[in-house]
Amino acid sequence: MALQDLMELSLSKGGKKMGLSEERIREQLPIIRQYIAFWREYPDMFVEFLCGETNPENFHLFFYQRVFLRAVMRHRYAYATFPRAYSKSFLSVLILMLRCVLFPGAHLFVTTGGKEQAAGIAREKAEELCKLIPGLKNEIDWTRGASKASKNMVEYLFKNGSKLDIMAAQQSSRGKRATGGLVEECILVDQTLLNEVIIPTMNVDRRLADGSRHEEEVINKSQIYVTTAGWKNSFAYEKLIQTLIQQITDPGQAIVLGGTWRVPVMEKLLRKSFIEELKLDGTYNDSSFAREYESEWSGDAENAFFSAEKFDKHRVLLQPEYEHSGRSSKNAFYVLGVDVGRLNCTTEVCIFKVTPQVQGASLKTLVNIYTYDAEDFEIQAINIKKLFYKYKARIAAIDANGLGAGLIDFMTKAQLDPETGEELPPFGVEGGTADDAVEPYKKIKGPGVEDNAIFLIKANAPINTEAHAYVQTQLASGKIKFLIDEGQAKVKLMSTKMGQQMDNDKRAEYLKPFTLTTILREQMLNLVEENEGVNIILKQSSKSIKKDKFSAFEYGLYYIKLDEDRRKKRKKRNIADMMFYS
Repeated sequence: MALQDLMELSLSKGGKKMGLSEERIREQLPIIRQYIAFWREYPDMFVEFLCGETNPENFHLFFYQRVFLRAVMRHRYAYATFPRAYSKSFLSVLILMLRCVLFPGAHLFVTTGGKEQAAGIAREKAEELCKLIPGLKNEIDWTRGASKASKNMVEYLFKNGSKLDIMAAQQSSRGKRATGGLVEECILVDQTLLNEVIIPTMNVDRRLADGSRHEEEVINKSQIYVTTAGWKNSFAYEKLIQTLIQQITDPGQAIVLGGTWRVPVMEKLLRKSFIEELKLDGTYNDSSFAREYESEWSGDAENAFFSAEKFDKHRVLLQPEYEHSGRSSKNAFYVLGVDVGRLNCTTEVCIFKVTPQVQGASLKTLVNIYTYDAEDFEIQAINIKKLFYKYKARIAAIDANGLGAGLIDFMTKAQLDPETGEELPPFGVEGGTADDAVEPYKKIKGPGVEDNAIFLIKANAPINTEAHAYVQTQLASGKIKFLIDEGQAKVKLMSTKMGQQMDNDKRAEYLKPFTLTTILREQMLNLVEENEGVNIILKQSSKSIKKDKFSAFEYGLYYIKLDEDRRKKRKKRNIADMMFYS
């Protein structure tokens, strides 16, 4: 803000322009302090002042945005769980910039899952705010070398000595210090880094012009967390509960905020029809919708059979695969795990890339998941065959119980691809877990047949027990890798020019494999063990959460296990033969 505009000090009583002198400023300091104190309590009013009467961008704050700005400005610790389309990043960067202006000498930062992501958020929103609120732009020192913003670096120096920059959620940030900071989408930040590196940096008091400090100032050691909802068994949730307890015990220091999709719909930032369409989308179930748009934190079932921590630890794949790729290893091969659905159920296909290891079990990466609406079996057979050829798969492991038998009947017949007119040959059956399932298809072989393309999984209690135990051990040992969380994927995508240019439909399609992986996670964490003799029986804790993706996942892994067992036996025989002949 310009001091001349603030107090009209540049005008004499006669209307003649006058310069500012130190004496005149000192005379007005009590009034200026009153203004500053007021605006620190009502930052939304300060925004209106900065916009001025003309307001060339016609920018106005919504009611809920005013509430957010006032609440956060008045508290040292703030934790906000907001849905998508809530202007989270916009409001978060705005509050930091306002604090920089109203608290001279402050040092604030933005951090999130990655340095580039943090830089992208800070740069994009700061540029947007400077355009909407010219008064904010005037407070930044734009002289050459003072302020800079690039792909992985943001640093804005304010004329009053304040600084706004980014901090990487990395070990390299140890030892850095700041007055306070913003953790954007804290569900994406590594727990250890957040707890041991980022939070300790926010421990500096602002120094006044005379070098003194007022420890009671709200900006000192301030922490702001803004995120969409995630999982209860996470450090982000623990931090939320900690802030809530602080709010109860010391309401002047901490505040917890939340909101749902209804707020941006009310302000016409989001179409209600979009929400209605989203609820019908095959990539969303009730829980994922609740996290993304209702701000409800999800929790795995008590005594869940699979570990959320171990699943999340191995969500490391940055990109899905959409076709065969031999880049990682020439020995790698693909396996399809298929759970069959019809009418009110979808058919799920999990795509595994299997990389054999010299020692121990092979490395399994879940490179993609496909879900198909309840179509007739012939269409489903066409879709699966096309996936088989796209990935040059070794096998499709298909459930042979119930509905699966109907799909297999079509898989073993020829079809025409309605899109290309290409003939898709009959698929032969390699084998299966039960002879009675395999027997009807033994004659399907020879010229014109894709030999040994299907493996039939006809599960029973012992097979399920073996499969469940295998999934658990492989998950624990880190032999299964998954795609990263869709929130992380979106942040990475939006830091690129390609992502910024995508429309909503293309962006949703890009994120679909990541989202489906999260749904798989949810299904797995909903499974609890019930004792039944020596067998492992897994039941759904909540019946509203399906297990179809998990079934497809497990079918594929079970075939991989059997393949590993066969290779081990061959290796033992070879070693025995060598010992015999020697």
